Amino acid sequence: MTTLDIDDKQLLIADVEVGTETLLFRMQDGRKIEAPLWWYPNLFAASPEDRKKWQILPFGDAVGWEDLDEYISAKALIIGAAAPGAKPPAEAAE
Repeated sequence: MTTLDIDDKQLLIADVEVGTETLLFRMQDGRKIEAPLWWYPNLFAASPEDRKKWQILPFGDAVGWEDLDEYISAKALIIGAAAPGAKPPAEAAE
């Protein structure tokens, strides 16, 4: 079994950018981690105004959109963990 060994310092988020198609975490160590927005259906369906209402959570390793009840950790983005049931827009339209 393989495990992902990540130093907690590597998980500290400095900033977040939510576009129309992507979610970007800017990490304190300078890295950028990006994922397709459709991985997180609550965010994908939210208005641009609601997407802007994020906050970095107290430990610095996750972001929350309280009004949307959406919380995403840096580790989830790093390992490519989409929300359960997330489907690409083309599949969702079928």
